[in-house]
Amino acid sequence: MPSSITKPVTLRALKLAVITMFLVLVSCRKSDPPPVVLAQVDQTKLTLDDVRESFPPEYEKVLSREQYLDFIQRWIDDQVVYQQALKTKLDQDPKVARKLDRLLHKGLIEEFLARETANQEFEPDEGAMTRYYEMHKDEFRRKSPEFRYLHIRVNSLKDALALRSKIHGDNFATIATGNSLDSSGESASPPFRKTSEIPTCLLHDLNEAKPGWQSSPLSCPDGVYLVKLLERIDAGTPVPFGETKEAISAQLVMDQKDKMREAKIRQYREGVAVNVNLDQIPGQENNPEKTGDDTAPSGENTPHADSLHAP
Repeated sequence: MPSSITKPVTLRALKLAVITMFLVLVSCRKSDPPPVVLAQVDQTKLTLDDVRESFPPEYEKVLSREQYLDFIQRWIDDQVVYQQALKTKLDQDPKVARKLDRLLHKGLIEEFLARETANQEFEPDEGAMTRYYEMHKDEFRRKSPEFRYLHIRVNSLKDALALRSKIHGDNFATIATGNSLDSSGESASPPFRKTSEIPTCLLHDLNEAKPGWQSSPLSCPDGVYLVKLLERIDAGTPVPFGETKEAISAQLVMDQKDKMREAKIRQYREGVAVNVNLDQIPGQENNPEKTGDDTAPSGENTPHADSLHAP
């Protein structure tokens, strides 16, 4: 009798335990934040994590928004063509299968080398970054002008004209305070802005202006602006070292990883025989400079088939 009671209780407890575990797993899964989708082609999605996995981590400090947008546009184009290729069953062609196998081979190599060097930390010091900056100064020049300006944004031309009549001397920032629809126009010491950070409706006038210029009302999609240009930095102007340090650091890290990668390849080549059949390699050989005759030199140092091997 006791045994007949114990067995059902045990099964019930086991079921409750399984259900509890399932609910815990589901609740944990629900707590994970959903992926950030950057683009979608039919049912295929490109997430922010996918993009980050496409580049080494140090690239994130170097790549511009325009480069990310270009990457996303190329992904969309590739995905459209990829889906069309699948519809034609191109992936089932034997030649294509061999090409895909080579791509897989190459991808595995890249992933292996990336993991081999992932744990080797490298942090460039100030001296290394300074030397790099001095050696590549011509590369650190502004590609477009930058502007530091005050602005007032209001709803209508009437409001803009009323405020414009009150602006005299250096009271622009004072007039902006409490009158502009956004607080960014109220700062007496605004930062320099790149052309990509400036509304298009203001950019043309700023490009033509000199420091001290105050605009007439300028119509934009989000309102009417009054602008005062404080300073400008023209395209081609050298970028100060302080503004380049982050990009230089990322570049030096990438250079160091390339060196570590090459060192790893040399390490794996040690003791491995590598043979090359030079006689069967196609292509035109570079002819030496002609001297008295057309005969190429054939000294003892000329490489021969099967003569190349790893050190």
